[in-house]
Amino acid sequence: MREKFKLKHLNILTEEDDSKRDLSILMVDILDYKNSIFGRVKWFVKNFVKIKSIVKEVNDVDYAKIELNEDSTVRRPSSINDISYLAMLDLQRVVSQDSCSDISEHIAKVISIATHDENRFTKYYDNSKLSNDSFQNMILEQPMFDMIAIYNWILGEVEKTSKEWEKLFMSVEVRDKDLDSVGGGDLSQFNVINTIKSNCLDFNVSEKEAWGLSYNLTITNNYSKAYSGYLQEQIRVKQEAKIEAKRKKQF
Repeated sequence: MREKFKLKHLNILTEEDDSKRDLSILMVDILDYKNSIFGRVKWFVKNFVKIKSIVKEVNDVDYAKIELNEDSTVRRPSSINDISYLAMLDLQRVVSQDSCSDISEHIAKVISIATHDENRFTKYYDNSKLSNDSFQNMILEQPMFDMIAIYNWILGEVEKTSKEWEKLFMSVEVRDKDLDSVGGGDLSQFNVINTIKSNCLDFNVSEKEAWGLSYNLTITNNYSKAYSGYLQEQIRVKQEAKIEAKRKKQF
């Protein structure tokens, strides 16, 4: 019976206020209840009791431990780093939202961003509402447990890759105290613009193609430049130290 639950039903299942939980939708979608005069008289009570029991059974499932269905019609990338740079920026923004009024829509949004490129709906990921509506609506109609498993995988991958890249960049970070004192450390918007300009120049692509390059390629290119800058800074510091030491010996 659980396979009949779609992602769109999750809002009903997670509604804590019983007075707002519309079980009639589940009666129709899950139990194929027919809202006829005969049906209302003979089967309503029976179906209502049954759907309440099914809802309790489904809600007792630990959503965090649902296993991925490798046969799901919604394909996922082998690594979250394989999605486009633009998709990753959107994904990180949506995932970091503090709250959401519609959990089904939120999960569908996250999955549509992370799996867009893998499912080849368009050549490049497009974050316009019109472009993603049909894909999101399709995801809402997919098996609920399959979508929750993919959603959990995406969250885990985003957290994992964020920590890995942050650790790498922190190891080659060069801080400027004067720049930090005037808020220069928070230049994320300009960093994104510079990244796109860099992609265009380094890979000889248009701006649209630059947004479509994989996150892995883009961030690796950024790290390569950061590491090069770090080495140059270390060389500069050592050369200045040698010059200073030589100057002191002269006096």
